[in-house]
Amino acid sequence: MNRKFAIIIMVIAIAALLLSGCMSASFSGNYVLKEGKTLRGNLFVTSGSVTMEENSRVTGTIMLTSGELHMGKNTQVGGDVVLTSGDVYMADGSIIHGDLILSSSDIGVHQAPGATVEGNTTTDIAPFAIGMVTKSFLLYCVLPIVLLIVIFLVLGTWLGRQSKKRGQVVQVTEPGVSGDSKTKLEDLKKMLDEDLISKDDYEKKKAEILSKM
Repeated sequence: MNRKFAIIIMVIAIAALLLSGCMSASFSGNYVLKEGKTLRGNLFVTSGSVTMEENSRVTGTIMLTSGELHMGKNTQVGGDVVLTSGDVYMADGSIIHGDLILSSSDIGVHQAPGATVEGNTTTDIAPFAIGMVTKSFLLYCVLPIVLLIVIFLVLGTWLGRQSKKRGQVVQVTEPGVSGDSKTKLEDLKKMLDEDLISKDDYEKKKAEILSKM
């Protein structure tokens, strides 16, 4: 039972890890990601700015509909950054691993030396709308869920086989007559055949042995 419980806990932990990529956080107003903290998933902010303090990280995409993005020193965005208005401020060591997508060329990008955009900087937002479905949803949501289903199927099959094996062991170790009782009955029959005990004594002792099984 303890082993089954440990396996179930492990599966729950794996499920939480896999599904974390599918999570998103939405806010209206200013949002501050504290120093050294990690937000797993995507971040959507309407009518406000986003401030990422030093060494903080967003694993997914950041989308701002109205506001500024302030990336502190050594901050990271694992996906794309999308702005429909406002400016982007990137401190030294800050990294955008995806694309920087701006709805207008009027949006300012202020990059300090050492700040990096690994993808492209573009004002064409249309491809992002399509890519959001294929890359963010399919990769971060569908794939983890499929993997989770596979894990549950494998776990269920394994537990079923273990239960079947235990049933077979029980059947083998629980015969109709135990070895000790069988020996006693054989000895008792031998004593009867050698006229060492009477038929009545044999039947009485036999019944006593069988009743203890």
